[in-house]
Amino acid sequence: MLVDFKIVLIILTVTSLSIVYLPFNSAMAAENSDKVIKDNQDKITVISKINLENIEKEGSIKVVAFINGEEFIKEIPLNNLKESTKNLKVKFEMNKENEIVTADSPDEFFVCAYNVKETKSINGPLAVEENSIKYFDCNEGDIKSVSQPTQISLFKPTSQVYSKSINYYNDHKKSKAVSFTSLNNDINKPISKSDNVTDDNDDINEQNPVKVRVVVPMGDKKDAEIIKVVAMLRGEIKSEIVDVQKEFDKIGGYTIERIFAFDRNTDMGPIQVGDRFHACVSGEDLNPPEGTECEKRLIKNLDGENPLAAR
Repeated sequence: MLVDFKIVLIILTVTSLSIVYLPFNSAMAAENSDKVIKDNQDKITVISKINLENIEKEGSIKVVAFINGEEFIKEIPLNNLKESTKNLKVKFEMNKENEIVTADSPDEFFVCAYNVKETKSINGPLAVEENSIKYFDCNEGDIKSVSQPTQISLFKPTSQVYSKSINYYNDHKKSKAVSFTSLNNDINKPISKSDNVTDDNDDINEQNPVKVRVVVPMGDKKDAEIIKVVAMLRGEIKSEIVDVQKEFDKIGGYTIERIFAFDRNTDMGPIQVGDRFHACVSGEDLNPPEGTECEKRLIKNLDGENPLAAR
């Protein structure tokens, strides 16, 4: 005879603690327990701990990650959090094995978080605040274990990620200046359009994409079959799966390159010089030493290419 019992499941949220009672049949519970254990054995977990002490509880946090050949984007509203909330944990869970790579230590990954603030116009809807470099933080790490969660921290007081970006932006941004010429010293003469000295390229450039060129040297992996090449810029991810042997035949060499074009105007405002971007490459045949390798750099050219070797 099957005995009914109840399991107490405790659910902890950011703002509250609640207890939910779920009825289970004992045989069903044992079966589900075995399934959970098997599922956990087939997955890896990365937990990102976000420090909120210097972040106002408005707008949202956009979290972007590339882990074990998979892309993640999560939007976390801040308005509903208590002012006393100091930390936020974001969990990324994925299969250990996929069509690109099988997770192992010390495969590399990255996680970035952007504080997206919103402004409310008098007669219009909410709009994203547009001013220079968004407050953000990024962290690269290695998979520490395929059986236990790997943890990584963002917005720690000691992080220099944002300061490096905003300092580069302040040192290299272009100021848009307009000067007016008064012909024959006639101050009463109306100023015509031809009298305005402007940089017409500024408006054109804002419509052009920002290009990231990811370089993947493969001379030490000439027998590789499939790789995934990824670039992330200002919360946007672009990727391409490459048939390595066909690419070798096409280029007549062993250095694979991919150019990713990002729209200058994003949902977090326009891309700026100083914005940090990441490039990664994943593939089973990249082992050893790592099935995924990642690098990072600052955007320095809004009109040309921004190169970065991913390995």
